Amino acid sequence: MIKIIIVDDHALFRLGLIALLKKSPEFEVVAEYGSFDAVRPLIHNINAHLVLVDISLGKESGLQAIAFIKQVNPKIKVIILSGHKEEFYILNAIESGADGYIHKNAEPDEFINGIRKVMNNEKFFSSEVSSVLINSIYTKPSKTLPCLTKKEKQIIHYLVEGYSSKEIASSFNVSPRTIETHRANVLKKFGLRNTTELIRKIIENQIKL
Repeated sequence: MIKIIIVDDHALFRLGLIALLKKSPEFEVVAEYGSFDAVRPLIHNINAHLVLVDISLGKESGLQAIAFIKQVNPKIKVIILSGHKEEFYILNAIESGADGYIHKNAEPDEFINGIRKVMNNEKFFSSEVSSVLINSIYTKPSKTLPCLTKKEKQIIHYLVEGYSSKEIASSFNVSPRTIETHRANVLKKFGLRNTTELIRKIIENQIKL
């Protein structure tokens, strides 16, 4: 039996997944959490084969969750569940060590098939996600970033995930004004006017952070 943990900050979505997985005797949902902080201390000795994790977890990042799980307990498989299908998110999930990436619009059969493939040591990307990856073959080669500080790169991650300056400031334990200053410096280095243009440039040009 495949033991599964669900990490998603939307309670109704978690309940829906549990109901779907219970229909198959090969799966057992051993735990479900609304944040990665709740499960982080348990990863070392957790009794599970697979973690299904949302890429956006409120103030947390599913990408950081993948990297942590793979570092601490690399035997555990990790599949990203996300409403995002932009290339930026997919490529960064792959680089973080995700074993699969399933869009939340995927049909139940495709979702179940994805879990089976990943547990069979295959990589799996749902159809919408696969289309994005295939299309990327015909795009421009990856571009490098301007010279950015480590903190500026971290702030870009938060901006791309939709966090406000106030929320980012709370994560860094600094004032929102400080984050605004960093954001202005990043935009200046890219020669852009606002955060929307920054996110578009990163996605369209496959810029790796």
